Amino acid sequence: EKPSFSYHPDFPNEFPSEAEQDEKWMEELNKLIYEEKYTELGLGEIDSAKPVGIQEEDMEVYMKEKQRTKKWNMLARENGKEKNREEDEDEILEMIKRGEDPNQEAFGPWGECTIKVDRVQKVERGGTTVRYRALLIGGNGNGAAGFGIGKALSPNEAMLKASKHCKRNVFYINRYMKTGLCYDLAGRHNSCKVQLRAVRPNYGLHGHPLICEILKYAGITDASTKSHGNRNVYNVVYATFKALMTHESLEDIALKRGKKFVNLQRARRLGI
Repeated sequence: EKPSFSYHPDFPNEFPSEAEQDEKWMEELNKLIYEEKYTELGLGEIDSAKPVGIQEEDMEVYMKEKQRTKKWNMLARENGKEKNREEDEDEILEMIKRGEDPNQEAFGPWGECTIKVDRVQKVERGGTTVRYRALLIGGNGNGAAGFGIGKALSPNEAMLKASKHCKRNVFYINRYMKTGLCYDLAGRHNSCKVQLRAVRPNYGLHGHPLICEILKYAGITDASTKSHGNRNVYNVVYATFKALMTHESLEDIALKRGKKFVNLQRARRLGI
C-alpha cells in the first residue's frame, strides 16, 4: 500500500493527481531496482553524471568523432536550409514557380551535352538484365562544370538520371582572366592521361574534341589539350575533371607561399 503523499519529501504541501503519483512511484521503484542490480555486480557507487558501461575516454572519442563528422551528416545539421532539398517540398515548389531547376547547384544558365548512350547487360541468376547507360556533361560557362552517369531501362530515363546527377556533381574552377588557365595541368584515370596547357589570351581551344567541350562548358576558352593512353570517353572525362581540380588561382598560390600578389595592371600603374 502506498504511503500518504502528505509526508513525502518531494511533495510537502501538494496533493498531485493519481497519474502523477503513479509515475513518481514507478520512477522510485525503477531507481531502487537499478541500484540493487548495480551494487550486486560490485561496480561501486553509481555516478549519475556519466552513462553506465561507457568509459570517460570512450565518451570523449565518440563526441569528437561525432563533431568531426557533423558537417557530412545532412540530418544532424542545425540549419534546416542546409539539409537535402528533397526534404523541403515548399522550397522545390517555389523554385519550379520561378522557372528554376531544383536539382541545379550552380548559378546561371545551365547547358548540357550527351556524350554517349550505350546498351549494357548484366547476367544474373534469373537471366540477363538489359539496361542503358548515359554519360552527360554540363556547365554554366562561368567557372562551373560537371558530369553525370545514369542507368535505366530506357535511354530517355538514363539521360534524365544522368542530367540530374550532372547538376548535383558540380566542380568549380578559378579561371585566369575568366578565359584561361594559370599554369599547365595534368590528370590521370586508369591508363588515360590528360594534359591541359596554359596559352596566351584569345588563343582558342585546340586538341581533343571531348576535352575542349568540357572546357567550353566550364568557361575556359583559351587552352591547348592533349590526351595519351586509352582514350575511352569515361576515362577522358574523369581524367579531365581530375586535372581541373588541381587548378589554383594566383591569389591562392601567393597566399600559400606567403608572397604579396600584384596583378599586371597594378604593376604597370606602380611602374614595377
